Amino acid sequence: MPDLEDTLAIFPNKGLNPHHDEIRAESRAWINRFNKTVYGPKMRAFMESCEFEFIQSFCYPYAGKDGLRATMDLANVLWLYDEYTDTQNGQDAHKAAIIVQRSLRECKFDDGSWLCHMTKDFKTNHIDRAGSNIASRLIDHFCTYVTHVGREAELRESNEVLDIRGYTAFRREASAVRVAFDLVEYCLGVDLSQEIHNDPVFISGYNAALDLVCWANDLYSYNMEQAKGHSGANIITVIMETKKLKLQVALDFFGGYFESVTNQLHTARTTLNSRPGHEYHDAVRVLDALADWVRGNVLWSFTTERYFGIDSSTIRTTRRVTLKEPFCGTFNLVD
Repeated sequence: MPDLEDTLAIFPNKGLNPHHDEIRAESRAWINRFNKTVYGPKMRAFMESCEFEFIQSFCYPYAGKDGLRATMDLANVLWLYDEYTDTQNGQDAHKAAIIVQRSLRECKFDDGSWLCHMTKDFKTNHIDRAGSNIASRLIDHFCTYVTHVGREAELRESNEVLDIRGYTAFRREASAVRVAFDLVEYCLGVDLSQEIHNDPVFISGYNAALDLVCWANDLYSYNMEQAKGHSGANIITVIMETKKLKLQVALDFFGGYFESVTNQLHTARTTLNSRPGHEYHDAVRVLDALADWVRGNVLWSFTTERYFGIDSSTIRTTRRVTLKEPFCGTFNLVD
C-alpha cells in the first residue's frame, strides 16, 4: 500500500503563509476573549499547544492578511466549538447548534452567551465582507455543520456505527471542512456561481478533496478518539465494522481508497481545465487551492501536538503508532 505522504507528494508544497506570525497573534488574542469563558488553564494550554492557526497558514499559503485572519478566526471558532460539544450529550449539542444558527441568521438575536457573541463577531468581521455567493454558502454550511455535530453526539450516546456510504455522507457535513473550503474562494478573490458548484465534474473534485481531508483527520485522530471512547464516528472504525476487518487490514483498505480519491481530484481538475471560459478557469483555481488544503492538513497534523503529542516527528518517520488505553498494541499508521 502506498505511503500517505507518497500519495500527497503529487500536491506541491507551497510552504507557510508569510503573514503567519502577525495574523496568528491577532487571531489568538481574539479567540482568547471567548475560550477563557469555557476552559480552565490546563485545557487552554492544551488548545494552544495544538497550534490551530498553523493549519490555516499551511492550507492558504496564498492568502492576504485579511483572508488569512478570516481563516484563522474560523479555525479557532470551529475547534473551540468542537471541543465544547465533545463534552455534551445530544440534547445539549442541539441547543448549542440553535444558538449558532440564530446568531448567523437573525440580526437581533442575542441570548447573552459567549457562543452567540463569538459567532456574531465572526460574521461581522468576515462573512459580511465576502461575496454574496460565498456568504450564502458559508452560512448554510456552518448551520449544517453544527446540526451534524449534535447528531454525532447522539451517535456517541447510542454507540451507533454507520456503514461506509452513510458515514462518508455524514462526515462531509459534520467536519466543518465545507465551511473552510468556502473561505478558499474568499482568499482567492473568486465568487463562483452556484451553477459551477452544481456542475457534476466540479462536485466530483470538490468531494474528493473533502473526503481526503476528512479521512486523513480520522486516520490521525483515531488513537486519541478510541482512547476517549469516541471512535465510532471515525472512518477506521467504520471500515472495521462494515468490512469485518482487523485494524491493520482496515488501514490497508483506507490507503487504497485514499489513492483512488486523489486520482478523482486530479481527473476533475483536468476536465474543467479543458473547458473554455473564465468561470471554469476560476473553478480550476479553486480545485488547486483545495489540493493545497489536502497537503496543508497533513503537514499541520505532524507539526503540532494535536494528534501525536511530542511524538509527532518520530511517528512521521516510522509511520507506527502505539495504541493508548483502553486498547493496547502497535499498528502501522501507513505501511
